[in-house]
Amino acid sequence: MIVRDLIITNASGESLVFGDHLKLYEDIELSGLKADVSMAEISGDGASAQKTRLDTRDFEIPFLLHRIVDDKVWFEDKRQDIFRVCNPKKNPIRLDFKTDAEQEYYMHAELTAVPVMPRGFENSNHVWQKVLLQFDAADPYIYAKDETLVELAMWVPAFEFPLEIPEGEGIEMGYRNPTLITNVINDGQEDSGMIIKFKANAGLTNPSLVNLDTYEQLTLKMAMLAGDEVEISTYRGNKYARLIRNNVTTSVFGKIDYLSTFLQLRTGDNVFRYNADTGIDNLEISMRFSKKFVGV
Repeated sequence: MIVRDLIITNASGESLVFGDHLKLYEDIELSGLKADVSMAEISGDGASAQKTRLDTRDFEIPFLLHRIVDDKVWFEDKRQDIFRVCNPKKNPIRLDFKTDAEQEYYMHAELTAVPVMPRGFENSNHVWQKVLLQFDAADPYIYAKDETLVELAMWVPAFEFPLEIPEGEGIEMGYRNPTLITNVINDGQEDSGMIIKFKANAGLTNPSLVNLDTYEQLTLKMAMLAGDEVEISTYRGNKYARLIRNNVTTSVFGKIDYLSTFLQLRTGDNVFRYNADTGIDNLEISMRFSKKFVGV
C-alpha cells in the first residue's frame, strides 16, 4: 500500500499536513497485524482454539522535513511544529490518509516517543531533516473515512418534472417505502457497531429494530412526538442513546428495554426488520457505520 495525502492530528486539534515540505520517504507498513490465539490442552493430539484477539498495531512513519525555504527561522519554526503536534501528551493521534488507489481511510494511534530527528549529514543537511514517528495503536482497526448510510423506513419523493396536475385529482408528492425489511451489507473486514436513528414524523410508541438472522432486538420503550429524533450508538466503548426534542438533547439510555441487544453489523449481508407498537407509518429509521479493516 502506498500512502498519499497524509494528515496527522492530535487530541488538541493541531495538524501536520503532508505535501510541500513534509514528505514520506518510505511507505507506512500497516499489514502483518499480529493476533493472540488462546489454546486449551485436550486429551488427544494438538489443542483446542478458544478465542482470538488482535494485538495492538505497532508502526512507524519516516518522513523528510524539506528545506524548501532558505531561511533558518522558517526551518526552526517547522521543526517546532512537528514537536508541538506530535507530542505524546496529546494522544490519541488521528491519521487520515489516501492510498494510491484513491481510497481514503483513518485510524487512531498513540505516539510512544517524541519525534526522532537524527543528526549526521545523511540525516540532516541543507536539503532535508529526517524525522521518525513511532506509534502503538490501542485500537488496531483502520476505518473507511466515509460512513455508510442506510435508510430503512423512509418517504420516497414522487415530485418530478415536467409537472402535470390533473384537474380535480391533485398530485402525489411522495409515498412511503412499503417494505419493513431491509438488507444491510457490511463489506468491511470485521463486524462493526453502528449509529441507529429513529425519527418520528408524528406520534408513535416503542420503536424497535430486529436482526432477522440472529433474532437480536433493540427496543426503545418510550413515546415519541412529532419531530423527535433518537440516536443510539452500538459501538463498543461508546454506547449511548440520545433524544433530540425541540433542539434540546437528553439521554434516554434508561429507555432501552432491558432485554435489548446493542446490535452489531456482521461482515456480509445483514437482514433487519423495524416495528413500533403504534404509529409505525410515522417512523423513519436510518443507520450509519464506518467499515473496519485489519489491513489495507
